[in-house]
Amino acid sequence: MATRSRKTWFLAALVALLVIVRCGTGEPTETLVTSPTSPPVEKEAEKDIEDLVSGGAGIAVPSGFGANVYFLGLSNPTSIAVSGEGTVYVSEQDGAIAALTDDDSDGTADSVRLYARGFVAPLGLLHHEDILYVSHRGGVTALTDFNGDGQVDDIEAIVSDLPVGIHQNNGLALGPDGKLYLTLGSTCNACRERSELSASVLRLNPDGSDVGVFSSGLRNVYDIAFHPEDGTLFGADNGRDELELHVPEELNLLVDGGNYGWPDCWGDGQGSSCEGTLPPIVEMEERSSANGLLFYTGSMFPEEYANDLFIVQWGSHLRDTGRKIVRVELEKDGESYTAEVSDFALGIDRPLDAAQASDGSLLVADHGSGAIYRIYWKGQ
Repeated sequence: MATRSRKTWFLAALVALLVIVRCGTGEPTETLVTSPTSPPVEKEAEKDIEDLVSGGAGIAVPSGFGANVYFLGLSNPTSIAVSGEGTVYVSEQDGAIAALTDDDSDGTADSVRLYARGFVAPLGLLHHEDILYVSHRGGVTALTDFNGDGQVDDIEAIVSDLPVGIHQNNGLALGPDGKLYLTLGSTCNACRERSELSASVLRLNPDGSDVGVFSSGLRNVYDIAFHPEDGTLFGADNGRDELELHVPEELNLLVDGGNYGWPDCWGDGQGSSCEGTLPPIVEMEERSSANGLLFYTGSMFPEEYANDLFIVQWGSHLRDTGRKIVRVELEKDGESYTAEVSDFALGIDRPLDAAQASDGSLLVADHGSGAIYRIYWKGQ
């Protein structure tokens, strides 16, 4: 497929716009998870602008980091996945999948191709070997490039007819056990679900068979990530929307068979019916909309960032919250973890997802501006 110019892509990408709904507010969908023990709950750090400096592209980052526009002109990007060869796949709210490449390794995309299109609300991407898995409303489709030429050779719907409502299936990840893990939000804000699959994280075979519930009681997990050292699964959940309840967003450690309390229990024992449920490791500001997750495993950032978790917060239409990336420094504590949270990047319009580029930099999908930003280490 021929390479298209940024201007041509920008015009084509503006043709359609689907609405991602969060309880009727027009916000992106969310997600949830947690641990077998009762770890201490850490509070999210307050914004401290003085700890961050201008890194470029209007983004504030810690000293020593820089930021630039990797590509501009997408239609509300929702998820990012990077192949082993360095191709950056981006899903867009209008149903398209773009493939970006940085051919001269200067930190900006030189070309963009339309890799696939026609999906309804694609909110999760996973690239593994020659397959790009696309999580879209109600199902998962596998796009296979057998020849390695950047063209889709086979399209297979491996999961279909998942229950959806105000939320849907979102991010997915490949586990150390070779299984796929898929987030599936609740069909409502707070209700008793008809399907046991709703409000959970699912586990299934890579061919889509043997779909089952791994963890339940999760209102709407947008993304999940496996710890690179011990393989434990983390996810960020977005709480109920009643403002008067002050329900926090959560970072949870997911376990097989774990129940995380939704719809009645949230945070560290708040609400009701909390007996037998698992508390979060971190409580984040309510309605900050915690979405994209990734563990940093690259070699570009300083050593102290190794295996740190980054959480992308989309924010809210109703209040000034989120709209940033936070860094979570995790420390093993028995069967669980303790965490220290700090702001890592501010100044992005509506950040929704992030991925690690092949050079070790951090790529951030800005759902609001249609940009992909790159955050990199430039040294003291």
